[in-house]
Amino acid sequence: MILQVGTPPTPSKEMAEHSYNVVSTPNAKKDNSFRCNVVGKNAAMLRVGRTARKVSVREASGSGFTIGLDAKTAKRIKCGKRYELRYDERRLLVLAEAFVETIDGEARLRIGTVHEYEPRERWAFRLPFTSGRKIMSHDSAVNNGAAYGGFVLVLFCVMALPGIGEQLGTAPKIHEALALMQKNIVDVYTEFTK
Repeated sequence: MILQVGTPPTPSKEMAEHSYNVVSTPNAKKDNSFRCNVVGKNAAMLRVGRTARKVSVREASGSGFTIGLDAKTAKRIKCGKRYELRYDERRLLVLAEAFVETIDGEARLRIGTVHEYEPRERWAFRLPFTSGRKIMSHDSAVNNGAAYGGFVLVLFCVMALPGIGEQLGTAPKIHEALALMQKNIVDVYTEFTK
């Protein structure tokens, strides 16, 4: 099928023609967004001030959520303010839009998604004799420097050991460097205490 500029495409056997009638429903919301009920895991944490509070995600849409919260938490929420929501292993910056109808004594808040943060990489410390069980895990964004520093320190100590360090020729150099560092620290200390 060849199309010329300015001519409408002609339907072929491969492409079916469809026409849709868009009808507004009487119960349509003002923002015209479709929200579907969340079935299954709906527990979430909403950070209000310095504390994280348990909430339930009741509805979800492409632009946000409707959450259910207790009356104590609802009193602390201000519409138009941004909060952090942790839901389904996601971390989101959300905007409190409006409180909607209360259902079974649970306040409902409609929130819009402002930004979704990238997931943090995690690393885990495992020992060989634990058969793969996780001993400690930390966010790598926070502890990358500490893990690297610890690795360098262990490598430095191994290279300074009398047996290994002497065979590699690194032990005397490391001992000289430590003696020089000790002398410099003593010199700086005496200079400041004068």
